[in-house]
Amino acid sequence: MKIKKIIAGVAAAAMTVSTMAAMSVSAINEGGKVIDFEDGDFSFVYMNTDSGADHSVLSVEDYNGSKRLKVDVQDKTMVPKVWFDLDKITDRSNTVQIRKITFDLVIVPKTEDGTIGWVGGALGSAGGFDPNAAGSGQANPGWSQGTWDGGAYDPGVPAEVKIERKFIMKNEFYTEDGVNPFFGLMKWAVSDAAYDDYVMYIDNIQLLDEKGNALPIGVTPAPAETEAAAPAATEAAAPAQAAPAPAVTTTPAATGNTAVASIAAVMAIAGAAAIVAKKRK
Repeated sequence: MKIKKIIAGVAAAAMTVSTMAAMSVSAINEGGKVIDFEDGDFSFVYMNTDSGADHSVLSVEDYNGSKRLKVDVQDKTMVPKVWFDLDKITDRSNTVQIRKITFDLVIVPKTEDGTIGWVGGALGSAGGFDPNAAGSGQANPGWSQGTWDGGAYDPGVPAEVKIERKFIMKNEFYTEDGVNPFFGLMKWAVSDAAYDDYVMYIDNIQLLDEKGNALPIGVTPAPAETEAAAPAATEAAAPAQAAPAPAVTTTPAATGNTAVASIAAVMAIAGAAAIVAKKRK
């Protein structure tokens, strides 16, 4: 009976870990309506590295007293394309209500007296790539974009831009049928040799509905994630011998989701606890 209680307790802990990981999109400490990157999670961000795109390096770092998504641009003559996976940010029922996306963008030269000059780009969106769709393959909705212009800046001065993208036309609205809806920041390439290498910082992302209300951030855990931990509540589910816990990377972007690794580690501990309990009988 004791071993059943031990394993059942560990199973409950595993389910808690699963739920926390599924809700680990930033900004929960802000009421769940802004992505502020204070928890260090950027697993919902990735770089589009198609033709002409820069292979920028993503991380979360402090800048001016706040944690922000850092985009380290490797080649200023290429276009950094920072893509955000909406299905990892919010539930689809919220995505279809998006009528505006806003966030803070800071572009900083890599040298103290470096010059970034004029900055501008676009914020694009689509319902995801569908191999059966015609043309570009983007569908539900197809690709659309709104441009932004941050102006020109003197040497040593970072560009601070408030990015805003409004969704006005109905054919721009996200739908329930999107394969993997996303939005993406692009900054136009630098061709002038007088301008220097730079990094970008992104913070305070908000998704707004037609009334200007901020939509919830955070993904509801799928029922399957909770059910997956259920077998461990019985003695029969205990492994015959303790298995070593799998290696778990600490970089969110390297895995996309740490929930599975976390559960595996907890369940390995459950196996060890089961063996110890049997030996003490």
